[in-house]
Amino acid sequence: MKHMVVHPRNAMAGALAHCAAAKQGKHKDMDRLIWDKGFNVRQLDLSDVPPAEGGGQPQKCWDTAEGCKYVVSHAQELQLDINKFKADMKACQPIVQRDMKDLQPLAVSATPAFFINGRYISGAVPIENFIAVIDEELRKANERIAQGTPQAEYYQQWVVDKGLKTVEMPKQ
Repeated sequence: MKHMVVHPRNAMAGALAHCAAAKQGKHKDMDRLIWDKGFNVRQLDLSDVPPAEGGGQPQKCWDTAEGCKYVVSHAQELQLDINKFKADMKACQPIVQRDMKDLQPLAVSATPAFFINGRYISGAVPIENFIAVIDEELRKANERIAQGTPQAEYYQQWVVDKGLKTVEMPKQ
């Protein structure tokens, strides 16, 4: 799993909260709460603390002592250690940034994004699209295994070693 924040003003706090909750073993529960309770919250990432004197942008909620009120309330509901959760949200910033950078060469620029044996599927597509790709990849795997590729080595040999490492974006 990698974090991909498409709309930072609305989603960075959620990504950081997911990462921080994972450090306490509750990332799935946090994910559920974010989707169930926080999906329609706008500007989730902005603090209620006004900008410093002289104007400027509102503070990012994870940079304040109060933290991000929506995801902190979720962390409280999950009975997480709140001080650790807030500290981990800050510590998760480079993790989320690295995840996003890791996805750039693969042309991932939106969510959801899926890879099936290295084949990229973007967006909320019908289940039939997944079935077709899975069936095709399973057919190729079975053929290559029948031709002598050890089953335990198939993924490494054919997907990791011989697969595409980057995707060329069309020129605009």
